[in-house]
Amino acid sequence: MLKDLPYMVVTALDSLLSLQGHVLVLALPLWIVGHSQTPHWLIGACGVVNTLMVVAFQVRASRGVVDNASAGRGAVRSGVAFLLGMAAIAAAAGMPGWLASLLIVAGVVVHTIGELWHAAASFELSFGLAPAQAQGQYSGLHATGTGLAGSLAPSVLALFCITWNIPGWLALGGVFVLAGLAMPYAVRWAEQSRAAAAGPDAVMA
Repeated sequence: MLKDLPYMVVTALDSLLSLQGHVLVLALPLWIVGHSQTPHWLIGACGVVNTLMVVAFQVRASRGVVDNASAGRGAVRSGVAFLLGMAAIAAAAGMPGWLASLLIVAGVVVHTIGELWHAAASFELSFGLAPAQAQGQYSGLHATGTGLAGSLAPSVLALFCITWNIPGWLALGGVFVLAGLAMPYAVRWAEQSRAAAAGPDAVMA
């Protein structure tokens, strides 16, 4: 399992993208309180918007993700959405309260769309690229990667989004875009590696 370098790369990219799940929970509240002129109740309102969107649209967002290739494309879309959403949130700094609130809510909506795409892609890839006889081990590896990313998230987000301010938000969004763009290539590598390991007989079958 640990020798399956293509799957390790896919897991690493997906774990990097999974940092986005902590943006609205960790970075956004600190940003609203310390870097915007918006009311503090906006923190809860953004949480409600995010939750309602996930409940209402997760199934719909997953419909187009039917195989590894479409999951890779979903990762690309999610990375772009994260950058756009985080750019809108960052732009709220220094703006009048009403405009800052609109920018933040818009950013949360776009970010949540990216979250929906990423969730569908992540689920599909974690199982779709794993050998049938080793689903448990590979799922454990994937969960370990996202768990490690989650443990690093507070420090990473504090550095990028709070310490580095607006440039940090944009830089982290750029990291998400690059990770998303790299995903289809990593997925194709993993599929080719799996086909080569299966041998010509499996390909003919």
